[in-house]
Amino acid sequence: MSHGYKEKVTDEQLSNLVEQGIANSVGDWLNSSDLSKEREKSTYEYAGLPLGHLKPQGVSTIVDTSTTETVEAYTAVLCDLFLNNGKLAKFTPYAASPGAHKQAHDASLVTNYCLFKQNNGWELIQTWIKSSLLWKNGIIRWDYVEDYYTTFEEYEVISQAKLDELLSDESVEIVGDLEFENEVDATGDAELVYVNVRIKRTIDRSKVRLENIPPENFRISRDATSIDDANFVGIQTDMTRSEIRKYWPDIAENISDDEWDELGGMAWSGNTRYSQDVAARKQTVGMSYWQGASDSMPVEANRELSVTECWMNVDRDGDGIAELKRFIMIGGKVFHEEDCDLIQVASLSPIDIPYEFYGLSIADLTRSSTLAATAILRGFVENTYLTNYSPKLADPNVVDFSALQNMKPKQIIPTNGSPQGAVAALPPETISTGTVPLLQHLQIIKEQATGMSKAAQGLNDTLYVSGNSEGKMAAVQSASQKRIQHIARRFAETGLKRLCEGVYSAIRKQTKQMNVCVGGMTEVVDCASLPDRMECDVILDIGENSNANLINKLTTVGQQILPSLNSAGAGSIIKPESPAVLATKLLEAMGLSSNDFLEDYTTDEFKENAAKAVQSQTDNAQKTQGLQNRKAAADVDLSEANVRYTDAQSANTVQDNAKQMAVAIDKHYQEWADLTIKAQKEGAVIPEHPTYAQILAMVSEAMGGGAEQPMEEPMPQEQAPQGQMSEQDMMAMMEGQLPI
Repeated sequence: MSHGYKEKVTDEQLSNLVEQGIANSVGDWLNSSDLSKEREKSTYEYAGLPLGHLKPQGVSTIVDTSTTETVEAYTAVLCDLFLNNGKLAKFTPYAASPGAHKQAHDASLVTNYCLFKQNNGWELIQTWIKSSLLWKNGIIRWDYVEDYYTTFEEYEVISQAKLDELLSDESVEIVGDLEFENEVDATGDAELVYVNVRIKRTIDRSKVRLENIPPENFRISRDATSIDDANFVGIQTDMTRSEIRKYWPDIAENISDDEWDELGGMAWSGNTRYSQDVAARKQTVGMSYWQGASDSMPVEANRELSVTECWMNVDRDGDGIAELKRFIMIGGKVFHEEDCDLIQVASLSPIDIPYEFYGLSIADLTRSSTLAATAILRGFVENTYLTNYSPKLADPNVVDFSALQNMKPKQIIPTNGSPQGAVAALPPETISTGTVPLLQHLQIIKEQATGMSKAAQGLNDTLYVSGNSEGKMAAVQSASQKRIQHIARRFAETGLKRLCEGVYSAIRKQTKQMNVCVGGMTEVVDCASLPDRMECDVILDIGENSNANLINKLTTVGQQILPSLNSAGAGSIIKPESPAVLATKLLEAMGLSSNDFLEDYTTDEFKENAAKAVQSQTDNAQKTQGLQNRKAAADVDLSEANVRYTDAQSANTVQDNAKQMAVAIDKHYQEWADLTIKAQKEGAVIPEHPTYAQILAMVSEAMGGGAEQPMEEPMPQEQAPQGQMSEQDMMAMMEGQLPI
């Protein structure tokens, strides 16, 4: 079975492929690229220069500042979101243990340190963002650069112990031969010392270097939709021989003196290429851009060469599969080739065009508004100019033209005859009444096109009039910032994320350990032990998944949901490691390392202890619940006992009162009987014996006329013996029917 013919790409074919890739790429090739012309327009609009398509047709050279305002506003907002806290990368581990979170924290630490400390990250990334807003796409690259800085130290006299201490540092070495002699101290003892010692200290400043790529130096195949699927990606720059030797020492060693002269023969003679992009940028700052022939030849180290660094998929081993390779060409000759797994380039585009690599810039969105407003403003200015300096009609036979053109105060203009009717002014036409409303309408169109409205910038005074609540203003500003948030999210998920992942990968491969200064203290991170892959998020505190919202959600879980489950007796469904997981996520959301506070909750020992702790908490909760149930039952029993006790006391009180009443009634009848006997002896008339009800009525009347208590009529006196109660009265009194 035939597998087809497999052809190995030769060096000559490779050189031709690179040249074809450059020729077929999109960039600044021969200064004929439409992209270059579009970037030139954006540059002139941003700088407000009346050049190119903004060249004036009349007197006024004013240019509307819509492009400048919008680009600067977007730059300020995006840089505030991404760069103000000096942290851009946040790595998330695939495991949930504190150890894995510690590794993710270290990965974020070294990546952010490389971006913002080893490199001037704020300036570089701000320029990257601004170039994308202005010129469709911003390009940045990263690469590991070996850089060693050498210093020399000289000692006239140094002791052997001190020299050994210096030489214990691996970066220190002795230059030249050592000279020694014996030195006699104050006690007369001889000591060996070294004299005229010169040492060299080598300081390693190697790092992952970031570099913004000007748009005219970047090349990418025309049919590419992204960097990864491009057939050709290249960077063309002019570099000095010194820079080549510094950045690529291995390449420089393979170039002979004759090859240097052949490669640099055109560059130092002054025939370098012209760039429209560079010329436009120079004009914005008031500089001219012209590269002519120079009579003097630069010194050897400063001679410039044209260097092409590119990435292509090429079959160099003849296995029939094209692998991703990185090539460096100098003067049309391939000097370096290496395998790579990633194109070390990232791109930002604010407005994407589906299925295209290049998108639209903010300057593209404001171009129509800029051109229209510029034309209207120039009309205003020219109308005012013509009003103040209107053209005149004059008869050359009567009036001196030169005197009319250069008029001065108190000037006498000679005339030949009567000047009446010899000079007439041409008044300018009246500006249309719809001009000002048109400018206001263009302002609205610009805000709708770019999303950078006055409300989004906090410049709309009408938001603060009476009747607009704080909620209304927040809603208006939130709606205005949706476009800004979308562009910020697009930047975070595309170029910035690729940059963070690429820098981390380069650090892990090229650096064994890194000394990171955090809060004034140096922390040593073992880069080689970090995992090769982790989930990377760009720190962007907007939207539903922002850190603020995440902290609120986790706080709700910890303070409301879990305690509610415990109080409801459903604590058994909560995982034992839930508190540790919750605390870990809270610490990470706050940007702190959970490893500094928590133990590793993924170990078997922790899980066993956590399970015991949860079981102990459950048992304690059950015991507490049982005690509470028993207490509640005891309270019910006590209440019932109190009721029975109260009833018994009431019954005893009734019985005691009945007994006291029986004694009082018995004593009353006894005294009445004695009174009756005495009256009979004395022959007196016995008064009528009042009934008990009559006595109670008299008492009530004497005490205030209270209502009489209902009661049964007692037995007539003749039916009951004196001094005794009838059985019916006793029963009624015992049952509480008779008052006591």
